[in-house]
Amino acid sequence: MASNPAATIKSLIERSQNAPSPEAEQLLIQAAQLLLDQGKAEEAKRLLGAVNATALDSDTLASLVLTLTDIHLALNEPLQAEELITTDRMGLLTASNDLNSDRLNEISLKRAQVWEINGNYLAAARERIFVGPMLETDAANTNQQMIWNDLIALPNDSLQALAQTVAVPEFQGWLELAWIYKGYQDQLDQQLQQLDQWQLRYPGHTAATQLPEALRLVRELSENQPQNIALLLPTQGRFRPAAEAILHGFMSAHYASLQDRENTESNISIRVYDTSDLKQFTATYQQAVADGADIIIGPLQKENLRSLLNSTDPLPVATIALNQELGPFEVPVNLYQFGLSPEDDALEVARRALQKQYHNAAVMFQNNPWWERAYLAFAEQWQQEKGRVTGIASYDDQSNMANGIKDMLLVQHSELRAKQLRNILGKNIEFQPRRRQDIDFIYLIATPDQARQIRPLLDFYYAEAIPVLAGSQIFSGKANPKTDRDLNGIEFCDIPWLLEKPDAIQQALKQAWPTADHRYSRLNAMGVDAYRLQSRLQLLTQIPDAGLFGATGNLNIGIDNRVQRELSWAVIKNGRPELLPRITETELEDRPQQTEGPDARPPKNAQATDRQETDRQPG
Repeated sequence: MASNPAATIKSLIERSQNAPSPEAEQLLIQAAQLLLDQGKAEEAKRLLGAVNATALDSDTLASLVLTLTDIHLALNEPLQAEELITTDRMGLLTASNDLNSDRLNEISLKRAQVWEINGNYLAAARERIFVGPMLETDAANTNQQMIWNDLIALPNDSLQALAQTVAVPEFQGWLELAWIYKGYQDQLDQQLQQLDQWQLRYPGHTAATQLPEALRLVRELSENQPQNIALLLPTQGRFRPAAEAILHGFMSAHYASLQDRENTESNISIRVYDTSDLKQFTATYQQAVADGADIIIGPLQKENLRSLLNSTDPLPVATIALNQELGPFEVPVNLYQFGLSPEDDALEVARRALQKQYHNAAVMFQNNPWWERAYLAFAEQWQQEKGRVTGIASYDDQSNMANGIKDMLLVQHSELRAKQLRNILGKNIEFQPRRRQDIDFIYLIATPDQARQIRPLLDFYYAEAIPVLAGSQIFSGKANPKTDRDLNGIEFCDIPWLLEKPDAIQQALKQAWPTADHRYSRLNAMGVDAYRLQSRLQLLTQIPDAGLFGATGNLNIGIDNRVQRELSWAVIKNGRPELLPRITETELEDRPQQTEGPDARPPKNAQATDRQETDRQPG
């Protein structure tokens, strides 16, 4: 066999031409797998396109389906991958009756992976919980971490409801454990109590002997909570309203964390330092450190943040800046950047479009530095994902919106062709202008007022069928059905605080400040999450994937100490935002029933439960 990959692939294909079945198909599958390794998914797909699956033995068929599944994933076609691996379209479920344990494990893990990619975390967790006892130690440990990741991706309401209704002990134990982690994230003491009670209820559970790492840190977190918190905020000048909104959110979260404690006495000290005078910021920061601050929240102004970024020494205490600077700075040790930047929205839109299997994007934005940042962040991320930006429309004001849209959609090219045809024929002809056809979706970066004018123009220029995705800029923060009907059908991302059911903290904040300006709601949410971040900073830095399920999004800390946010999604219907489900939740009863074959295989782990012996079902 030649050592050169291209030569090896060629040799496999040539050998397949003279080999009998199923050896010929097995050789082609090997060649396709090598093509995949070379990043040539399209070639691999074409190679296997002529394989007749109906004549294959069960194991070769399984190998073919697994390889085709990987090909669809490589081509960003996860829905097609799911159809292959979870249904009997190619006979996989029927063939499973004759497969050995190792092959069945491989299918189960691939099925779970595909469900995870498609957002069906509940089905993925269920599959992994089943297959876990059949795996060897290293694979079992990896699988156990994936079960945890899947379950904490479920919304709180779903977790709580499922934990109370699922009757299978192993699955119920996992669900309760995930609920303890998510449902009590604001009350460390209560979380510890609930964890102790869980361990008493489930002494033999798979996770009891090896708790998820995030939960193992909870006790250490409780013992090392910051006691002296310094808030560096401008209490005067033009940034004062923003600072007050952040402070209101921070204090609301603090008081909520005290309400569930048996002893409401708190030794936590929270002190606000005025940073309005930029020239005095360094002295103010040093004063907070001298006063014994365990952690510093702020600054808010970007000028003050830059003074910290220019520091060549580690900061003396952990500092969570309430802004972000994307310049060429080497971030000093102990500095974390948390902000609500347009780049966050742009990256979220790119992720959403990728999930929808879009390939060609058009982008429309106003000419100003803020929106250009969003466009550039999107374009960079989208092109990294092998997407194409096929059209751009930028405008200075309302007067040239229409021209920008016409240029983006290339409607004028259609009009020019019609004019040329009239000149050739020398007579008028009936003509319906057409837009370009290489746009899968439009990323609209606009305020609500701008979007209300743009959406009708898109319809006028024959783009009514093109999906429109937008960032949080399109929503004012308050439903306005009378004026927002023109935005119907637009999907947009925003913070959970504005889209999801109000939690206790949000309700308390509204009661305390009933006349607060809704335009500052996102900053209220930022203050809430600043409080949560300071209490969980150790967890998030030690376990980057641990996640904090916050008011401004699902948060984690990247390798550059920036707080990254995953946002919620909504669609505008009848002028109101309607929350879109974060995940696809499969009902527990919907699994295809299968009573023989793979059900009978013995687990490699001797602690497999009776359910796992008798309930082997493939999806």
